[in-house]
Amino acid sequence: MAMMEDMVRLEQSPFAIPREDVDALCADEGFQLLRKCLVHHADFCAFHTASDYEAKQTWILHRDLLHALTMPVVELFKRASALAQKVLCTGKSTRGTADLETAFVGEARSAFLWLQCFLGESWEWGCTMGCPACIITEILSTESHLRLTIAASLLSTASIASPNSSPGASASSSPTQSPIAEAPFRPLVEECSPSQSAAPTLPPLPHILPALRAALASDPFWGPDYWPYLLSKASRLSGGIQSLIQSCIELEALISSSPMTSPTSPSGRNGAPLPKLGLAREGEEEKGVKLSKSKLAKRQLRLKGEEAELLRRCALQCWARAAVPSRIRGEVLGVEREKRGRSLTCP
Repeated sequence: MAMMEDMVRLEQSPFAIPREDVDALCADEGFQLLRKCLVHHADFCAFHTASDYEAKQTWILHRDLLHALTMPVVELFKRASALAQKVLCTGKSTRGTADLETAFVGEARSAFLWLQCFLGESWEWGCTMGCPACIITEILSTESHLRLTIAASLLSTASIASPNSSPGASASSSPTQSPIAEAPFRPLVEECSPSQSAAPTLPPLPHILPALRAALASDPFWGPDYWPYLLSKASRLSGGIQSLIQSCIELEALISSSPMTSPTSPSGRNGAPLPKLGLAREGEEEKGVKLSKSKLAKRQLRLKGEEAELLRRCALQCWARAAVPSRIRGEVLGVEREKRGRSLTCP
């Protein structure tokens, strides 16, 4: 009997959204256009292909809802990474990507690091690639999936600006629209409706929260006592993503206002001139973003200096015991004192 219950559970979505919320969501223009773009990406795996038509439609609806939640966050992370590369004048190498968080501070840096770690392992899930049923069931697989889903739902109801919008425009925008859905939604509009001039925004998407809470309560692994902990963690992540959006707005304004280098100045790896942020020459005043070092970075720099000093002392002690003339020893170690001749002004 328990095995039969598990089989039924795998064939049906664990989330139950009220019918009136589904009707209101499907009537929204932005969500309709999103579903139109995703209609050709509904390939089920071998196991879920055997599900009936109604179950498949529910899987697809919930997948589209999850895509509306997570894809703006993925696009925000991509935009934040591109802005950080421009500000720090780094390429797309692995080492450069690992240091991109230094372009942000505070909660924005924490959110960027969290998204970098999570999306590095679950990029396909964040973009909702694959079987719709497997994508939905994977929400309950780990705490990170749950946290991002809840945070994205909370973020969709927040009233903040998108990374490509001006602060003045965000102040006059309606709080009933998703704040980060505008910019990531434009590629979908251009692909599915090129003639449409203004990109519609996605509506607030808090519908997943009651369904997610009920699914956690009925899940034998999570249980009902885990929801307050998840909600607090997701609320903190949502606040960090909001700070990341504001930081992206500030970096965009900084990059757009900074003068470009001359044709004879160094250029980036793709041949494009770099912004004059970290390319100060000798004798010039260094301009650009002043990044404050974290406590860990300061401690690592101090330890690096201590390590170099320790190695120098060890080398000096080894050479002191070696039978090498002092003159040669000083030349090799670079510690030979420069002899200064006497003069009238400096005896």
